[in-house]
Amino acid sequence: MNPSLRHTLTTLRSSFKSKSTTPTAVLDNVLSQFYQSESPPLNLNHFTHSSPIDLSKLKQLASESTSRYAACAPLSSIDGVPISIKANISFPPYPASASSKMLEPYIPPFSADVVQALKAGGAILVGQTNMDEFGMGSATTNSAMGPSINPLPHLHPPASSSPPNLTPGGSSGGSASSVAWRSSFASIGSDTGGSVRLPAAHTNTTGFKPTYGSISRFGLIPYASSLDTIGLIAPTPSDTKLLFDVLRGQSPNDPTSIESSLPPSSPAPLDWSTISVCLPSAYSVEEMPPSVLHIWNETAECLASLGSRVDVLGDDVLSSSTVRTSLAAYYVIACAEASSNLSKYDGVRYGSRARDEAVNYDEEYSRTREEFFGPEVKRRIACGDAVLAREGSHYLKANILRNKLRDSLNTALEQFDFILIPTQTSPPFNLDDPDVKIDQNEMMSNDLMTVGSSLAGLPSISIPVTSPSGPDFWVGMQLIGRHGDDDRLLQAAESLYLKMAEGH
Repeated sequence: MNPSLRHTLTTLRSSFKSKSTTPTAVLDNVLSQFYQSESPPLNLNHFTHSSPIDLSKLKQLASESTSRYAACAPLSSIDGVPISIKANISFPPYPASASSKMLEPYIPPFSADVVQALKAGGAILVGQTNMDEFGMGSATTNSAMGPSINPLPHLHPPASSSPPNLTPGGSSGGSASSVAWRSSFASIGSDTGGSVRLPAAHTNTTGFKPTYGSISRFGLIPYASSLDTIGLIAPTPSDTKLLFDVLRGQSPNDPTSIESSLPPSSPAPLDWSTISVCLPSAYSVEEMPPSVLHIWNETAECLASLGSRVDVLGDDVLSSSTVRTSLAAYYVIACAEASSNLSKYDGVRYGSRARDEAVNYDEEYSRTREEFFGPEVKRRIACGDAVLAREGSHYLKANILRNKLRDSLNTALEQFDFILIPTQTSPPFNLDDPDVKIDQNEMMSNDLMTVGSSLAGLPSISIPVTSPSGPDFWVGMQLIGRHGDDDRLLQAAESLYLKMAEGH
């Protein structure tokens, strides 16, 4: 890998300022990575397209950014940084397809708020990343554009065999993969129940889901509106902090957005002796392999070495049954809201239309949705229809469970500053292994570790950690913070990341 591609956002910014490299040079290297990943023999399929739509425009933007750094006048902390955008975010001239045949031809007439903010900050938006269709999946295998492949084995291939084609996780698998491969230095994704955190864990990157509403969702194609959050993927926690500061804040375009004021430019360092972290026993589930349990305990020891008080949170505050039922509550709520949100894709109001002659509107509606929705989307719509057909009683019960979980997590966060749990319970599986059957129910169980903070609207960040199991099992550890306490969470995550990198 070219040395300039080993940068993080933070070090890249410093190199631009010192003029040891330029946005123009970095873009050239990023584009080389882009073409390599999207072409034979690799065909990693991180993007929805094989090359940027307007290459000359990208090079012009990089040249303008280089001139600004030469004049010591960058527009923001991300000026000149190559960034990718998930396919469910409005980013013309790219189709806002959400990796679905239903929206394949749709070019949005406007840019999402996050896209406008990135452009205003001088970022160079290199392309649109692959994803599970409408965000429904945990492996980026439910895409109309085909699955994305985890780049890590291809960056560090085994000496004795070909690198395995592992899943990068999902639904923001293309986004996380593009960052790991450095065909972008950061990516803007979406997180409904773990969709930036799980792929970040599988690709050795950082995935941050901020407090619900702290980044505008205007221009994000909805999956489950009460859960959908713009998520950020970058190499390190400090990199996600740079992005968050550019994108945060209330927007008149999004009534669910909240005020999120910038902290001081030089915040005081954390006094770890005043900070407490809990490890909920309810998340020590039977699906968790010993290797993940080992690194969970090791991460807790690292926090203690920083000076933090670390304790186990008992079942009396957050019970195992509450954690278990939260997964069912999440899928009831998400599927019900998806059924409602996706009802407009009928080939008349929105979306592709079946070409066969239909007898009436109902038949045309049915044929269109049968032809252009993928299997997992159909399953979740059917589930949502069944939930809503019961006069909303299941949806109401699921929200009662959601409130119970939220109350339990908030009670824990009244006693502790942060919660520490693993991001995933299983390693990324091999897409080419004939013995591996993609079990949607098993993949849903992986969400057990991530849906809690989504249901409660709390900020959560997955930090990359080296696993003792070897190079084909990358582990993420999640820190969860209090509602609106994103800045302190990011500060703590960066300290933990650096300490773990030292080997504490």
